[in-house]
Amino acid sequence: METQRWTALLSTIVPQVADDLDGIAGCYDPRRSEPGRDVFPQISAVLLPHAALKRSDAVCVGIRVSAVLSDAADYAMRLAAFAAERNVEIIVLAEADATGLERFGLRVERIAGDGAEARARCEQQIRRFWNIDLVL
Repeated sequence: METQRWTALLSTIVPQVADDLDGIAGCYDPRRSEPGRDVFPQISAVLLPHAALKRSDAVCVGIRVSAVLSDAADYAMRLAAFAAERNVEIIVLAEADATGLERFGLRVERIAGDGAEARARCEQQIRRFWNIDLVL
């Protein structure tokens, strides 16, 4: 992403979490179904990225997250600052259903699969798509 985009993302990060209205309004939505194998769990509000899905000249760095982060706002600030400073794309490789970084507009790719081998293949596919050479 361009530095301007990362600066905009940095300016929107706050530690407060918005109230989830899905619990109130969800029972009136006929499309709603329970999370499971093919339906990802409901997460808090997500700031959608304004940048194109993939830049041809982008250098991508993968960040592996295996559980929900206790201080996601701090991690998001540090990742956005790193990305702006180094002019790289940050791709979060999530082994958990949710990481806490989704609500800040970072790109989060969920590593899915029933076993270790399936998850490894999924991660390799994500790394090839984003051209990720470095995973932290």
